[in-house]
Amino acid sequence: MRKRLFIGVVVSLIILSFSGTVVSALTIGHVTGNAACFSQQRVMEAMEKLCKEKYHWTLYTADAKGSSSALADQIENYIARGVDVVTVAMADLRACKEAIKTAERAGVPIYAIDSGYVPGIMVDVTSNNYVIGAKMGAYLADRLGHKGKIVSIGMNQHHGVRKRRETLDPVLKENPEIKLLGHFDVRYESFYEDARRAMEDYLTRYGNEIDAVWCGWDDLADAAAKAIMERGFTRKDMFIVGADGHPHAYRHIRNPEDPFVATVAQKFSYFASITLELIDKIEVKGVSPDKVIPKGHRIYVDTPLIDPTNVPPEGKLPWPYPWEK
Repeated sequence: MRKRLFIGVVVSLIILSFSGTVVSALTIGHVTGNAACFSQQRVMEAMEKLCKEKYHWTLYTADAKGSSSALADQIENYIARGVDVVTVAMADLRACKEAIKTAERAGVPIYAIDSGYVPGIMVDVTSNNYVIGAKMGAYLADRLGHKGKIVSIGMNQHHGVRKRRETLDPVLKENPEIKLLGHFDVRYESFYEDARRAMEDYLTRYGNEIDAVWCGWDDLADAAAKAIMERGFTRKDMFIVGADGHPHAYRHIRNPEDPFVATVAQKFSYFASITLELIDKIEVKGVSPDKVIPKGHRIYVDTPLIDPTNVPPEGKLPWPYPWEK
């Protein structure tokens, strides 16, 4: 396939030299786990922008809407359509073994973005979610003064959220005066509504006994913050720690009354940028995967913790997008 792609690039460049127009040399089928998640919208936005403006590749997009079976079907559909590469973002690839085997037989590589590594795919470009979880847990414990009562809201369907939540457990073990009152796992297809209801239930059961809320990502934290403020509580009563670093999280953090006080920021545009750079090197230019992909098949992007001391101004992120200079 890489030889075919190389020939296609050469032909495209010849045509380009005569016509002055851009001819796409690569087709990518991109599947996102659930486009209702803002993180996945940010990845897709970066994929679309970079494919169009930097690489001049054709990008097809699909949304599994939280369904593992739909994810597998969409991968199979892309293979049947004859795409050159499949990319998958924020999805559970453990449920797609047969689709991955179909891709292998067809010679279509799969590149994952924050979906966890499973045999048969090329790489997973992601954050180190154990590190994210450690930063979340350490900040929560420090801000509490290592004493208080907390609740947590997560989701078992995403590898990263699972790892973040698992990392909270040793923090609690090392801080025995922090008591976990309850944990709730949302469903992928209804994560926001589930988080809102879970927080409302916690407030009904525990009220101002709650000192802090651990949320697996910013959308859950946004839902929890709104439920808390509707009950008349503020940052002085309880606080929330999330993860992802979305613009709406920064708006919460800038508001001194808002309980959402910290997030561990992920560089979603960089996930897309790094993935496309790998595709260009391996599938188009013929570079050996061993030279650009680590042995563990994962590439980690660093993640800063953002709180009121370093929150960026409105309209800004803590870093430029890859295509910004």
